Amino acid sequence: MTVTNEGQKSEGRKESSRQEGSELHKTLTVPRGVGVATGMIIGSGLLVLPGLAYAQVGSSAVYAWLAAAVVVLPLLIVFARLGARYPTAGGVQGFAQAAFGAPGSTAAAVILIGACAFGGAVMAISGGNYVAALLGNSGAGGWVALGYLVVIGLLQAAGSRLAGGIQSAVTIGLLLLLALVAFAPAMVDSGSLHGELAPPTQWLASLPAVGLVFFAYTGWELVSSTAEEYRNPRRDFPLVIGITFVIVVALYLGISLAVQLVVAPDDPLLSEAPVVAVLQQVLGDASGRVAAALGAAIIFATLMGGTWATSRIVFATARDGLLPATLAKVDARSGAPRPAVLLSVLMFGGVVLVHALGLISLTRVVELSTVNFVLGYAISVLSYAKLYTRPGQRLLALVAGLPVLAMLVGFGWVLLYPAGLLAFAFVVHRTKRRSPAARESAV
Repeated sequence: MTVTNEGQKSEGRKESSRQEGSELHKTLTVPRGVGVATGMIIGSGLLVLPGLAYAQVGSSAVYAWLAAAVVVLPLLIVFARLGARYPTAGGVQGFAQAAFGAPGSTAAAVILIGACAFGGAVMAISGGNYVAALLGNSGAGGWVALGYLVVIGLLQAAGSRLAGGIQSAVTIGLLLLLALVAFAPAMVDSGSLHGELAPPTQWLASLPAVGLVFFAYTGWELVSSTAEEYRNPRRDFPLVIGITFVIVVALYLGISLAVQLVVAPDDPLLSEAPVVAVLQQVLGDASGRVAAALGAAIIFATLMGGTWATSRIVFATARDGLLPATLAKVDARSGAPRPAVLLSVLMFGGVVLVHALGLISLTRVVELSTVNFVLGYAISVLSYAKLYTRPGQRLLALVAGLPVLAMLVGFGWVLLYPAGLLAFAFVVHRTKRRSPAARESAV
C-alpha cells in the first residue's frame, strides 16, 4: 500500500512538473553520468590525504584506503537502490519523502541545503587559495573563489548537456593526470623508491587511518541528486554508482601506494603536498606545472559537481513547495533550473565573503558542512530501512548505518547546527500544514 501511494504521489508530482514547466531534461547517459559522479567524489583532499595516512600508519597506509572502501560499500548499495527506485532531483530528500512523507522531506531538505551552503563554499575557498598561491598572490584567494563561482554558475545555467559534457571532459583529463601519479613507481628507477608495502597480514595496523581517509569516499549523497536526469535511471543509475566506485577505489589505492613507495618518510612535502613530491620524482622541473593542472582540474570538477547537485536540491525543494515556486522553474531551451543555480552560487558566495571577512574559519566551514552531509547519510539509511523490510535488507541498513552513527557521535557540539536546522524544519512543516493552501490540497 505504501509503495502504491508513494507511486501515485510521485506521478502526481511529475504531472504537476510538466504542467508548470519545471521538469528537468533527461540528458545523462552512463558515460556522462560516470564523468559527473567521478567529479563529485574525487575532491581536493586527494592532494593531501595519502601523505597524512602514510605519516600516521606507515607502510600499512594503502590498506586503510581499502578498508574505507569496504566500509562505504554497503552505503553505496543503499544509494544505488534508492536512486534507481526513487529518481528525484532532491536525492536524499526524495528518499525521505518516500519513506516518511512530508515531515521527512522537509527535514532532509533543510539538512541538505544547510550542508551544501557550506560545502560549496569550502570547494570555492580551497580552489581560490590554490590558484592564488600559484599566481604568487595568496591574499587574492577570496576574489579568485568568487571568480570560480561566476564561471561555474554560468556553465551550469547553460544546461546539463553542456555542463555534463564539460565536466566529463575535465574528469577525463583529471583521471589521466591521476593515473600518471598512480603509475609513478613503475616509471622511476628502483633506487629512487624509499618505502615498501606491508604484507597483508599487517592490515590491522592501518585501522587508525581509516577514519581519516573515509571522507575521500564521501559525495554519494550529491550523486543521488542527479538520478532524475538519467534517461533510464532504474538501469543506469546503479551502473554509474558501481563503475564510479571501481574507478575511485583503483585511483585511491594506486596513488596511496605511489606515495608510500616514492616519497621518503622524512620528506617535508609528505604531509603538505605528497602528490607534488611524487611528480617531482617522475617529471623533475615540470612537476610544478602538472601539479597545478591537477589541482585546478580536481577543484573545477568538484565545484561543478557540487553546484550541479545543490541547484537540483534547491529545485526539488521548491517543487515540493518548501521554497518559492520561482526556484522550480526550468529554462525551456537549456533545461537548466537557472533560478536554483543562481541561489546556489549566491549561497556559496555569501559564505565565502563571511570567511574572507575573518568571521568564520575554514575549519569551522568544513565542520558545519560535513556534519550535515553525514546526517544526510543517516537519513538515507533510515529511509532504506523503512522502505526495504526483508531481513537481509534490514541487515544491510544496519551495516551501512553503524559507521555513520560512529562519525556523528564524534562531532560533539557541532551537532547543534543540524539540531537547529531540524527544529526549523519542524516549524516549517507545521506552518505548511496549517496554511490554507495545504488544507485545500488535503481536501
